[in-house]
Amino acid sequence: MQTDMSKTTKQRAAEKKKSRAGKILAIIIIAVIVLSASALFIYVDKLLKNPYFYEGISVDGIDLEGMTVEKAIDEVRKKHQPELDAINISLQFGERIWQFNYEDIDAKINVEDVVKEAYQTGRNGKVIDRIKKIHEVRQVGVEFNTALTYNVEKLRSRIEDISKEINLAPVDATIKFNPNTVKFSFTEEASGRGMLVDKTMEDIKAKVDAGDYSPYKIPVEELKPKYTLQEVKTWTSKLSEFSTKLTGSAERVYNIKLSAKSFNGVCIAPGEVFSFNETTGPRDAKHGYKDAPVIKSGKKLVLEPGGGNCQTSSTLYAAAIRADLQIAERYPHSWPSSYIDIGQDATVNYPTADFKIKNNKDSAVFLRSYASGDRLVVEVYGKATDEYDKIDVQSTVLSSTAAPAEKVVNDPNLPKGQTIVEYKSRPGYKVQSYRIYYKNGKVVKKVKEAYSQYPVIKGKKVVGTKQVATSPAPQTNGEPQQ
Repeated sequence: MQTDMSKTTKQRAAEKKKSRAGKILAIIIIAVIVLSASALFIYVDKLLKNPYFYEGISVDGIDLEGMTVEKAIDEVRKKHQPELDAINISLQFGERIWQFNYEDIDAKINVEDVVKEAYQTGRNGKVIDRIKKIHEVRQVGVEFNTALTYNVEKLRSRIEDISKEINLAPVDATIKFNPNTVKFSFTEEASGRGMLVDKTMEDIKAKVDAGDYSPYKIPVEELKPKYTLQEVKTWTSKLSEFSTKLTGSAERVYNIKLSAKSFNGVCIAPGEVFSFNETTGPRDAKHGYKDAPVIKSGKKLVLEPGGGNCQTSSTLYAAAIRADLQIAERYPHSWPSSYIDIGQDATVNYPTADFKIKNNKDSAVFLRSYASGDRLVVEVYGKATDEYDKIDVQSTVLSSTAAPAEKVVNDPNLPKGQTIVEYKSRPGYKVQSYRIYYKNGKVVKKVKEAYSQYPVIKGKKVVGTKQVATSPAPQTNGEPQQ
């Protein structure tokens, strides 16, 4: 009985000992698991918080493992700086050289952007995804590459400045007219040069794209002058000549000659407009003009400084249209002039009514004016044409209206039987003039020149009604030239 009880106690002791050992083992296992988990956590935490590049990451062949971002940027930049420094754009023209470096074309290698992008490898997403990416990169690696960018167009303003130094304007041959001797003198032309800016820009872009930094010779083109000596020597032909008879008072003739001198020797360039008023300036006593008859208010003649200048402008007009020049501004008189055919006159009145000529030719024309005996002569010189030999001007009266009877006004202060015609009645006309072109004596063209209208003028006559014993004075009907 005692033996059985002793055996049970031993069994119980053994079981108790075994249970204790199991607990210790369990504790040890738990401790190992806890320690392993802690170590793993520490490892993962350290791995994920690593401020340096992970193993396997490279940029442009440079292994960045263990580098900070700043260090990596510095290393990659050091590798590429020689590439930027090698950019040397050299332009040559003659002995002159212009050089530009990478900064001038804003050349850049995106080192900082690519390094920062590489640094993000294994640093985004969930923990497990990050760990997988880090171990994947460690096994197979990952390569990032930078790119060179530049903007050659930034050089355009600099290239245009260079063109201003290179460009040389062509010089036209010149011609000078001496009207007193009817002689022309000349100077020769000279070619210029112009830098081909657009081609230069295209070529530089192609060279930089190809990494070719050999010297570039700036291309230029020859700039031809517009007028050569051979050309301007053809501008010496007499294109037309016209003259009118000088009549009237000495003062009137003096004024005509004075205004004609103002354009003697004038050159009218292609496309230029000649103004009679601008050329002569004010035609008053201050400028040397004398009193002579002028048309006043379109009805009567009065004495004023500059009278007679309309004959100068009319003579010039007649010569200009016979030289086939364009008339930019012209007005007819109030009534036809005695010194020129109807419809071929040109009145002027400073500064309101002007006479203007536009040179519609591709060459300059020259004016010559002078008095020869009792005539005013105007000549036009320029480049002759093969289209015609000469131009005549023809006037056609389209319609006419007879002069009306004068208006009679009684004047009690004027002796009876005495009359004064203040201004005459004049007929009215509508006139069309034409330029007639001749070649070898035959008409080849007829072109309308100008339409002129001369209004009907009703004259005015004052009749005396005062009773006097003396004989009446004779009627006054004299009229000076306008």
